[in-house]
Amino acid sequence: MSERINQHKNPIIGTNIRRLRKERDMKATNVIAKLQLKDVYVTTGIFSKVENGYNNPSVDMLIALTEIFSCDFNEFFK
Repeated sequence: MSERINQHKNPIIGTNIRRLRKERDMKATNVIAKLQLKDVYVTTGIFSKVENGYNNPSVDMLIALTEIFSCDFNEFFK
């Protein structure tokens, strides 16, 4: 099981994931499909909860998102 980043008290990571996705004009379903191709199990419900700060992203998810968004890890914590 992979480690999780806790964002319950400060959902900045989810907010930044949404921002990066929208800046790249990507739909959530496209990002989810790309995550699944990288062997990161995620559903539309889970991804929505991550973006809204209700679920914590796994480290594996963040690694895959850096590749999908072509960004640095720091982008998630700004």
